[in-house]
Amino acid sequence: MNELPIDARFRDSDTGELIANCLVCNKELVKSQSEYFVERIFRRLPKLGIVEPIFEYAMCSSCAETMRKQLSKDSLMKIEAYFMENLQVHANAHSNTENCLMTGNSIESSAEFSFHAHCKGDQMLQSIFPYAISNQAMEEISQLLSPETIDELDRFKGKYFNGPPELAEILNSRRFVPL
Repeated sequence: MNELPIDARFRDSDTGELIANCLVCNKELVKSQSEYFVERIFRRLPKLGIVEPIFEYAMCSSCAETMRKQLSKDSLMKIEAYFMENLQVHANAHSNTENCLMTGNSIESSAEFSFHAHCKGDQMLQSIFPYAISNQAMEEISQLLSPETIDELDRFKGKYFNGPPELAEILNSRRFVPL
């Protein structure tokens, strides 16, 4: 597996630094050379000409596996089937962040999108990662979720991504589907 330095797409939007701790267990990730996943979700504000992060986090492999086990078997089977049917891996891994991994559509045309990376220490591990998912694919995936999985994602979102009531729609748990 090739490794690349973690670039700006997967860094903290406020500091530009690596996201150094697991959101769930707070484990230090970079110096410990741990494997972890980074997810950043953005929305495009065309009238203002900006793209802003909705939320971003890193999660160690152990916490990611624990979270995956908390999702319903039905949801996991449907998500895996969706991936198998729609996956569009490009020969150039950089293309996996320019175009949605599921639809093939340009991320530049997506109102919302997410970036996903698999990292170890200060390096990104290249495989299917890094990749981008468009709002169209996020919505299609969210339609596959069981009520139990939606409840679990709502619980997770409420614990780690809360904010004022006016941000409730922005922090909608259907946007947060750990892939």
